[in-house]
Amino acid sequence: MMEEIATVVAVHEGGVEVACFSKSACGQCRQSSQCGTGLVAKALPGREHRFFVPTTLTLLAGQQVRIGIPEPSVIGGALLVYLLPLLSLLATALAGHWLQGEAGSILGALLGGTGGFLLAARLARRASKQHGPVLLGPLIPVMNAD
Repeated sequence: MMEEIATVVAVHEGGVEVACFSKSACGQCRQSSQCGTGLVAKALPGREHRFFVPTTLTLLAGQQVRIGIPEPSVIGGALLVYLLPLLSLLATALAGHWLQGEAGSILGALLGGTGGFLLAARLARRASKQHGPVLLGPLIPVMNAD
């Protein structure tokens, strides 16, 4: 299971909304000032990701928690998002070329790539609801004031 630290942004009934920031591995070595990828990573700010995580724990906004994402869902999601549009593009380009030549190939590639992307987005959204992140626990337990 891949683990990440996230911050509770809002507490809802049945779960919490958490936010975490994507981090670049670049900038960690001594060559980052001479590396093109390191320079791009410095220029672009980190991106915040927000999502809902179901839980029965009592958490507070601003509290840090550990979340986990199963590796099979990450690998399956990557294959779905990258491979499905690519295969769809290639298959429809070949079919278009077979039916109409070069113009059919271009049109088929455009339609197949777009259709594959839309289908992948829909399937990824559905899969994220079933196999989304899980809350592993708070970093610092909340103390009840009794």
